[in-house]
Amino acid sequence: MIETKNLSTGYIIHSPQGRKTKVVHKDINVSLRAGELVSLVGTNGSGKSTLIKTLCGFQKPVAGTVSVDGDDLTRLSSKAVSRKVGVVLSQPPFIENTTAREVIEMGRYPYTGMLGTLSAADFQVVSSAVSSVGVDNLTNLFFNMMSDGEKQKVMIAKVLAQETPYIIMDEPMAFLDFPSRLEMMKLLSSLAKEYDKSVLFSSHNLEMAIKSSDKVWLMDCNGAFLEVMPGDLADGEILCRFFNEDTARWLCGDLL
Repeated sequence: MIETKNLSTGYIIHSPQGRKTKVVHKDINVSLRAGELVSLVGTNGSGKSTLIKTLCGFQKPVAGTVSVDGDDLTRLSSKAVSRKVGVVLSQPPFIENTTAREVIEMGRYPYTGMLGTLSAADFQVVSSAVSSVGVDNLTNLFFNMMSDGEKQKVMIAKVLAQETPYIIMDEPMAFLDFPSRLEMMKLLSSLAKEYDKSVLFSSHNLEMAIKSSDKVWLMDCNGAFLEVMPGDLADGEILCRFFNEDTARWLCGDLL
């Protein structure tokens, strides 16, 4: 279980007056358990990426704690974290002179090391990840020559090859077309339900997130944070607190 206790998230602002910590959200107390598919929903600037980076250990909490299986995340080595948490960020990385399959094989580095040799079992895990995401036709192409959508699919396959119990994705479907988004939601649901993984993803697609998730984390730009069950959003009252009325009414009507 990934669990937060009185977590406050934020970032450092540099100005002529010096460094200052900008607090985005305070006192977040949530958990991400095995078999759960959780969506993180909020408008631009609401702090979704800041929370995700904090849960992954990319930046430290302003206050409070994030624990992974009972261990304080900030006290774990990067290798230990990489065996626990697989991450896909909203922007694919810049990687030159490397094929898509080689990028996916990087998902095995927490177990082999950068200079380690992949075993037959490692190659089988990579092939399974390639097949699951449906990027068989991309494996021999250079990563830096792909479209953003293709790169994102490859990064998702890399995370699957990493075989972590927790998968956290920041806008994983931002560059995917509609059919690919549906396939991705099916894959994320399968990872949670069939493979008992904990999956958290942020999204701007409210309808898809609400319909597919076991729990929804709502955030707004004013520091509000709320964990709800998808069924709790059917009357629209909660949605009106986080989104404009037209969006809430459209969602409510579609969910009823």
